[in-house]
Amino acid sequence: MLQRIGKFAVLVAAIFTLAFTGSLSAQGSLPNLPGNVQITFAHTNDMHGRIVESKTELGFPKIYAAVQELKAKNPNTLLVDVGDTFHGLPVVNIDQGQTAVKLMNELGYAYMTTGNHDYNYGFARLLELAKMANFKILAANVYKDGQRVFPAYDIRDMGGVRVAFFGLATPETAYKTDPKGIQGVTFSDPIVEAKLVVAELAGKYDLLVCLSHLGVDDSSDPTSITLAKFVPQIDIILDGHSHTSLADIQKKNTTNTLITSTGAYGSGLGVVDVVIGPDRKVISKTARTITPQNSPDLKGDPRIATMLSDLVKAQDAVLSQVVGQTSVPLEGKREIVRTQQSNLGTLIANAMLYVTGADFALMNGGGIRDSIPAGNITLKQIYTVQPFGNYIQTGKVLGKEIDAILENGVGKLPAPDGRFPHLANLTYALDASKPAGDRVSDIKIGGVPVDPDKEYTIATLNFLFNGGDDYRMLVGKAKNDFPSDAEVFIAYLKHLGTVTNENMVYQK
Repeated sequence: MLQRIGKFAVLVAAIFTLAFTGSLSAQGSLPNLPGNVQITFAHTNDMHGRIVESKTELGFPKIYAAVQELKAKNPNTLLVDVGDTFHGLPVVNIDQGQTAVKLMNELGYAYMTTGNHDYNYGFARLLELAKMANFKILAANVYKDGQRVFPAYDIRDMGGVRVAFFGLATPETAYKTDPKGIQGVTFSDPIVEAKLVVAELAGKYDLLVCLSHLGVDDSSDPTSITLAKFVPQIDIILDGHSHTSLADIQKKNTTNTLITSTGAYGSGLGVVDVVIGPDRKVISKTARTITPQNSPDLKGDPRIATMLSDLVKAQDAVLSQVVGQTSVPLEGKREIVRTQQSNLGTLIANAMLYVTGADFALMNGGGIRDSIPAGNITLKQIYTVQPFGNYIQTGKVLGKEIDAILENGVGKLPAPDGRFPHLANLTYALDASKPAGDRVSDIKIGGVPVDPDKEYTIATLNFLFNGGDDYRMLVGKAKNDFPSDAEVFIAYLKHLGTVTNENMVYQK
């Protein structure tokens, strides 16, 4: 209660200050700058372990090279990241993020804020990674035991300009990582925290930059656009979480705040150029993205490439093992698996039934991270599709409780959301035109209408049993543990031999 009262008092003071002083920039008797100053921010978001170059992804060697080119043109250049960086592909998962931090240190990152998936190894591991980092992790709204876990902000002199950086984590982290791994950690209202930061920084900066892992998805609340509307003192928001391209975010943004994002997976390096006048006011701010397509002559830095190559070679001997085959492409695209059931989602849910013998199985779309082309299926592909290290559990639910499970799963449609349910041995009718909470009907298990008073065994991830993706109705219902999701999927693939359209439908 005292903490809330304290925040309220600071917030009132902030509003009072803003009302009577106007802009917080360049207050007091600071001398004018000798001329215009250009500042450049290079930024990444939602890398998810995509540190190796591909046709569509820059990779760390090219990102480093691009940043060095920017610094050669303008010494006032800074590299930052806005989250979902430490976890994703096996190349960073194998040592629980240490490889990612080591290479980020080499690239010269200055700041980062946390994404929800950066908590996937557990809160204690994130703190260990933060200690390994040569860069500062900023997050104003992450609390434990009533105290901020990370610094809220940092002020840096760039060419005589006072640049204040602060970070915000999505409150969705509470259920978009395994809740069991972040017990006692809370994610407070980003807008309230942003207003508090503005108050704390009164008169101390010329340019205010937010590292935001909020995104602009319609299913998120708040979004970075909402943040910009309620906290217009922010000059620039470097955004992540929704995997939105710069072009798409510019179409959505109707505020005076420059909001940027680079898509995801290292498909681009964001570049923001700001010009500050002698009076310390912003003259211009522009954004662009360096991509493999628009920068075909960009070469990766040899030193970083060698470091990365050595790491990958050491891992590939294990990850290249073939664990199965498929005669059909298995669909795992984000925009598909978060809005509709795909054949890959069906296969993963079937694997849960095969190992557990449950009555039905549920796989969340957000846990499916890539597609698998027709041909051999390697261990590396499995860990790319299911990178989170969840394990399978079973528990009992009454027939009348299944409706709430499904309503949560489809509650964000038509917006894509990680909670979307991929099911095995369960069917239902969906009317997405109806209000959320009243969209599901005609639920059947094994082709038989569900008995409201009968107990059924559900198989799903420990992540969902812990309330992840807002499946709070499953909390406390887990009874039996099984191997990891990847191990269960591998076992089922070996059982099938070759995946075909014919054996896609599970039969006990």
